[in-house]
Amino acid sequence: MQKVLNSLAIFSVLASSILFPTIARAIPQNLTCNAAIASHNGSSLTYKITGRSRGNFTITVQRRDRNARISTLLDRAPLSAFEEIAPDADYSKLPFSGQFRGKANDGRGIYSMARSQHGLYASLRPLSGSPQQVQIVHYLGAGQFLRSSAGSCTLG
Repeated sequence: MQKVLNSLAIFSVLASSILFPTIARAIPQNLTCNAAIASHNGSSLTYKITGRSRGNFTITVQRRDRNARISTLLDRAPLSAFEEIAPDADYSKLPFSGQFRGKANDGRGIYSMARSQHGLYASLRPLSGSPQQVQIVHYLGAGQFLRSSAGSCTLG
């Protein structure tokens, strides 16, 4: 009986060291991404994306005026995978820069806020693993948009 108990103890130690890191990687973690766009008049927009590392993201948008007053424009509004909203879109037409740019028939990593009046998009990169960076494109009107620099994402 003692040998069986010792064997089980050894097995449980080995199993926990082998299995639990694998299980922890398989469970989506909370993701937070932050980006900002500064205006020439001293105001700025900040964007905070939160959700699970595999989707179901929300976005909060706040405006800070030149007197440092903060107003919330959107509060945890749902983001949708842009491929689901516009499956036949040419994702390369969105004015993301460099690595954030989509491809003509591949909108992976690009999200849209469906209720946005003119268009609000987020590109999360890299496509494999957990996103580490974000870029925001926010349309203010037809052909008039603001684009953030690369923002950062953290898991926690």
